[in-house]
Amino acid sequence: MFDQLFIPHPEAEKPTPLRPRKGVIVGAGNVGLACAYSLLIQDCFDELVLQDINRQKVEGEVMDLVHGMSFINPTNLIAGTVADAGKDADIVIITAGAAQKPGESRLQLVGRNVAIFRGILQDVVTYCPAAILLIVTNPVDIMTHVALKISGFPSSRVIGSGTVLDTSRFRVLLGNRLNIDSRSVHAYIIGEHGDSEVPVWSTANIAGKKLLPKDWESLSPSEQAELTDIFIQVKN
Repeated sequence: MFDQLFIPHPEAEKPTPLRPRKGVIVGAGNVGLACAYSLLIQDCFDELVLQDINRQKVEGEVMDLVHGMSFINPTNLIAGTVADAGKDADIVIITAGAAQKPGESRLQLVGRNVAIFRGILQDVVTYCPAAILLIVTNPVDIMTHVALKISGFPSSRVIGSGTVLDTSRFRVLLGNRLNIDSRSVHAYIIGEHGDSEVPVWSTANIAGKKLLPKDWESLSPSEQAELTDIFIQVKN
């Protein structure tokens, strides 16, 4: 019986090497670099490509990150493009987009960012046809839909960051206000990542205990004002 567990490979069937885990980040601004740093220290990829319209800048940023690589598990970090270095990437994270001007809403960025996405996604479709797209560019919900339509990828492979950051900020601010560890706070922001997002007060809880013992309408004006102020900080 046990002999069947130890059948040697025939000479014609040599084991194939594991394919390296490969990712691309398009946009080497503050958000893109934060993503790169997080992915590197968590050893998420064997190879990571950073792409930016400013080639000199991205080469400098990659150099800085590489100089700290001796303290973590090694990753082959490259300053390049989807076309020249990102072929067959497993994940493409898009943070590139037009800068938001003072007083400008996220929705006003749409026109400029759609034009930017057309160029980026043309290369992604050509060189990374099986990749998962993670969209971070604002307005993220609209740009995720734009990426879905331009790429033609199935919806299961086009993901937006949504209100993940808003939810995290919400929990931290509530934790600070209550003087407790934010990891014990379970509360969510839902809807659009933007001006119409909504805090779900009815399900907010601290380690399983409801944050609000009564309905929102039953709270005093001062209590409502305090909670509203926390939400405004989250949104802005």
